[in-house]
Amino acid sequence: SSEISSILEKLDKQPRRLFEVFDKIFCGLQTSRDDTYFLQHCTYSDGYVSGFSKDLNKTVTIERGLTHPLLKGDDVHRYDIISTHRAVLFPYHIENNSAVLYTEEELKELFPKGYEYLLECEGILRGREKGRLKNDPFWYKYIYPKSLALFCKEKLVSPYTSLGSNYAYDKSGDFYATTKIYGYIKKQGVKSSYKALLAILNSSVMWYFIKNTGYVLRGGYFTYATNYVNPFPVPSDETILAVESQLESLVDNMTDAKASRSENEMKAIETKIEEAVYDLY
Repeated sequence: SSEISSILEKLDKQPRRLFEVFDKIFCGLQTSRDDTYFLQHCTYSDGYVSGFSKDLNKTVTIERGLTHPLLKGDDVHRYDIISTHRAVLFPYHIENNSAVLYTEEELKELFPKGYEYLLECEGILRGREKGRLKNDPFWYKYIYPKSLALFCKEKLVSPYTSLGSNYAYDKSGDFYATTKIYGYIKKQGVKSSYKALLAILNSSVMWYFIKNTGYVLRGGYFTYATNYVNPFPVPSDETILAVESQLESLVDNMTDAKASRSENEMKAIETKIEEAVYDLY
């Protein structure tokens, strides 16, 4: 309609697009055998994590240092303090911003329980992709090791499909994710803070843009895949920085209100965030 077109044209006058703000927008882990690497219903104690393995149909205990907390699509909601009961076995260590696969000897020495678990699943792991790793000495590796060094960084996270924007903030880079979650890492030189950008991406402005330019799925959900979010217009650093402290304070207040489940307070703060973002545009 002409009304929608005029609003999109107004948004389009902003100086930047999302791909100019974020250096990396990347999807989650592609292990090629999630039922081995992903553990469910995890509990932690004394440096170990215990979780249910679907492949072995039992609870296993491995060293916590071989795992990371794992997010699935339904774990991420707008302004949440992120949490999960899942973990991923990650047979890599990060060196100089690169993921380096542990050798089998290193696994055996550093993570004996984790190594024992992998040995129990060796036949399954070697048989991945029609036996692609049948004779591979690194049979425990991920077949598609993309973006492995990015998860441990400060980032925003969002479900791949969503009904309304559902962005959250992983300040310390604690969380790894399945393919149903995307991570967002800022470009060097972008001065706008993650919290300010979080407010913008969770706003009605972003949702309006996605609804009117994107791809609708069953149930009214839309995909937040890279090619749909990349064209989203974003105000300049200077414009955002002028109200950044206000936005950050509102985001903190919203996170606190969500933690205490104060519906009235959440609605009031949401209104203030919307007004502040509308002013930016």
